[in-house]
This record gives sequence, structure tokens and C-alpha cells, in this order.
Amino acid sequence: MAVSHYVFKGAIFTPGPLVEELIRIGEASPGARGMDIEEVLVQIAGANGIDRATVSSDEFPRAV
Repeated sequence: MAVSHYVFKGAIFTPGPLVEELIRIGEASPGARGMDIEEVLVQIAGANGIDRATVSSDEFPRAV
């Protein structure tokens, strides 16, 4: 089942707007547009040593 919403820094996002926010804040490159959101998040988490199971939604997007 695909995740349809994410919480990040107190706001709720759908995948497209979340990618745009990640690009805006410099966490993702413009190449992330059109990619699957989970793949984008996996790449960002891996590159930054983030444990998605324990990280706060204030620091990294979490599925709602």
C-alpha cells in the first residue's frame, strides 16, 4: 500500500509537494522530481545516515 501523506516539520504533505519542499530546503536535487517519493527518502536517509524508524518528523519526513 502506497503512503499518501507525510508529516514534516509540523506540516502534512502529499508526495509531490514534499519533493518540492525537500528541493527548496536543499535536501533533494531537482532530479528528484518525477521519482517515487519513497526512493527519494531512501536516498536522502542513506546519504545522511538517518534511521527512518526513529528520526523525528521535525528532522525528516515520516509517513502518516
